[in-house]
Amino acid sequence: MKFMIDATAYPIEKTIMNHLSTRITLGLALAALFAYGQLQTIHAQDKPSFEFMHMELKVTPQNEASLVSFLEESSMSLPGQVKVTLGEKVFSPTSATHELVFSSQDGDILADLMSGENQPARTKFMHALKGLVEIQKTVRGVRLFHFGGNSSSPDTKQSTSYYGYWSVQSRDHEKTSQMFLTFAKDFADLRKANAVGLGQHVAGASSMTHYYLHTFSSYRDYMDTYNAYMSSEAFQKHSQLKQSFETPVENGLIRILRQWN
Repeated sequence: MKFMIDATAYPIEKTIMNHLSTRITLGLALAALFAYGQLQTIHAQDKPSFEFMHMELKVTPQNEASLVSFLEESSMSLPGQVKVTLGEKVFSPTSATHELVFSSQDGDILADLMSGENQPARTKFMHALKGLVEIQKTVRGVRLFHFGGNSSSPDTKQSTSYYGYWSVQSRDHEKTSQMFLTFAKDFADLRKANAVGLGQHVAGASSMTHYYLHTFSSYRDYMDTYNAYMSSEAFQKHSQLKQSFETPVENGLIRILRQWN
């Protein structure tokens, strides 16, 4: 199954990829970035909420509009079940400025994008992307649990919304899952209409094994919700319990710029 895009249909790519062919098989290009095998999740959930590839990018201000145009055109060639999400790193411990995520609730769709033909297409796609950004890290993962928000499509995000992430190194994966399920139940009143999720890093994340995610409708909502958690004695006790089996690695705040498909 091939999904084609016209790589010269807009001006920015004429200057970046004028030596490339006019058609890039984006689906195959993405597929080559996924090392799909059987997911080794240890949790009771039979099927993860969705699977994803996460890329951390460093983008100069003059290239951001070009990147958005490139991704908008590229996403049109993908199946509707594959979402392409571009976010701005508001707070981050790294020099990356943006993140790019390809996700799908249907792992078979992502697996179908793999083909023996994909090496040339992958090279072309990555060359085009590297003409616009510096790729600092690529991570493959799965969202294991998701509560609140748009639970029927947990990887759907609204432009201008925010989400915070907290990456950890877990020494007891089962306890991490159990504590998250407890958190999702006990603190539903604090998260209000926002969503929370627990994900597992499968490859490329160094010492990070899991991440917690919390969505926010706005920056004000982020501030108010964060303060509510910090003021909760029950939440402080919950956080202290996790210290016996988890080590914090990284955290940050992302503002969603665009999501396609």
